[in-house]
Amino acid sequence: MTSRNRLTLLVLVAILTVGAVVGIATAPRGAPETVKGLVPPPDFTPGVAVAPPGLPAPSNTPLPTLTPGPEPTAISGSLPTEHLPFIRFTAANSVVTLPVEIPPTSEYGIGLSGRRAFAGRGMLFYFPDGKATAGFWMKNTHIDLDIAFVDTSMKIIDVLQMQADTDTVHRPNAPYLAAIEAPKGYFQSVGIGAGARVEFLFDVSALLKP
Repeated sequence: MTSRNRLTLLVLVAILTVGAVVGIATAPRGAPETVKGLVPPPDFTPGVAVAPPGLPAPSNTPLPTLTPGPEPTAISGSLPTEHLPFIRFTAANSVVTLPVEIPPTSEYGIGLSGRRAFAGRGMLFYFPDGKATAGFWMKNTHIDLDIAFVDTSMKIIDVLQMQADTDTVHRPNAPYLAAIEAPKGYFQSVGIGAGARVEFLFDVSALLKP
């Protein structure tokens, strides 16, 4: 190494050393300054990344988000109407039959939730001890319904109407054995109301599943 090169190297080392000493001496003392949070622009859309000031803008591709799946529906809804069992209603001037779905007891909480069409059939909820007092509501049920409550004497004790997508709880004033849902206005249209007799034209115990 020549004397000129050696001199140049020493000058560079001296400059770097002085710069480091000056930087340390002038560094701020005390607690670090809190960085202020980023404020999204007015056109900010949730789910899209926003770049901090001074950095390149990210892609406008939305970030992954959770997409809710379809609403659950009772398995009994997949049965064709002609394959459903029947309930017979008898009043003073009316005798009618209604095909009914019988969901498994594990799906009583679903009932007719998730449906947007329901005609020509009903749904039976059966409580073998005859002491049921639970109420019914229409959360996530998108069609208006009638509901008839049946006691252990196999007579209707009340018929109520339930409005779609509401949280109102509907129950009779006495314990019941069964509840039968049907399209809104069905019971009135066939002349069936409180006091009408109900017959299951099938073995309900054999059809019930846990």
